[in-house]
Amino acid sequence: MHASTLISPPDSVTCHVGQIPAGVEEALVTAYASLHSSLAFFKVFRSIENASCYLAHRAGAPSTVLLFTFSGRRIDVINEMIAVEEAEMARFATYVFAHFPQIDVISFKAVKTTTRALGFPVQQYPAKGSYVVTLPATPDAYKARIGKSTRASINQGLNGIRRHFPSFESRFFVNDDIDERHIQAIVALSEQKINAGDAVFFYDVARLTRLAKLCGFVHVILIDGRICAGSVNYQVGASFFGDAMGYDPHYEKFGLGKLCVFLTISESIVRGGTRFYLGGGVFAFKERLLGVPFYMDEVHLYRSRIKLLRNIDHAIGAMIAAATRSAKQLLHQHKGATWARLVFKAFYLVQRRK
Repeated sequence: MHASTLISPPDSVTCHVGQIPAGVEEALVTAYASLHSSLAFFKVFRSIENASCYLAHRAGAPSTVLLFTFSGRRIDVINEMIAVEEAEMARFATYVFAHFPQIDVISFKAVKTTTRALGFPVQQYPAKGSYVVTLPATPDAYKARIGKSTRASINQGLNGIRRHFPSFESRFFVNDDIDERHIQAIVALSEQKINAGDAVFFYDVARLTRLAKLCGFVHVILIDGRICAGSVNYQVGASFFGDAMGYDPHYEKFGLGKLCVFLTISESIVRGGTRFYLGGGVFAFKERLLGVPFYMDEVHLYRSRIKLLRNIDHAIGAMIAAATRSAKQLLHQHKGATWARLVFKAFYLVQRRK
């Protein structure tokens, strides 16, 4: 099937096996406006060469747009960080099990949904989280909403760094004006902080650069012409997503990291943003900048209880992975405790030996 349009009957369901029809990018933005459910992200970080596309319409508009791949007896949904209503989830599962008799399991990595009345055996575990800031119409309105003490700290930091360093400059770059060297400098600052302890983490600069040029902007803060802070960000519809952010600890007393995020959010408002996603990880400054936490689940739907037993290895693997995530979250919540630091150190030592 080679569709050139997504115009369909008001409540239809169509499935394009082994291909992605024209118009899907716009439909994904309309349905989700999520970075991890965008064609730009898929092209850079996922393999969609053999992906299929499920399209459900409600009242003539796309209501559910899911890209997926076949893996033996399982379908893996590529979309992540999206909300799917229970009725739409049921419609998708019913369609899949009716049209693909070889499929026993449907897997989602990160979806917000309810599954109590689906009518299929389900595994559902906490998977990922993020913080989202609902943006007002202007940067001044956003600043006014921030708590008094945080607002005072931002003003003090900006005034102080500008007074001590008159060459202070905040600049934004988009599309082909994005310089990979800027991203390398930002990533180096970020990795320096992350890896200061026992953690080991490295960004893929080439992919970050490619994605930023497709749908993002890069923020750099310069002092005497040198990058001392910056961030890599993306835009999908009216939603903005922060990714790598780093700053030189030499300017810690000015709260440069927080200033960088604040200025980035303000620029997103200027660019028409209605939401800014601060990413995962529990940090107090995210809530001070009006970030509200939200969570997504890993979900596995089975054709029947018999098929669940047939795929018990998959079910057990999902359960173990969920338990491991819960353990890591517990360690992060108690990262200041001696026992947690010892566990983290042991974990990273093992990782380094692999």
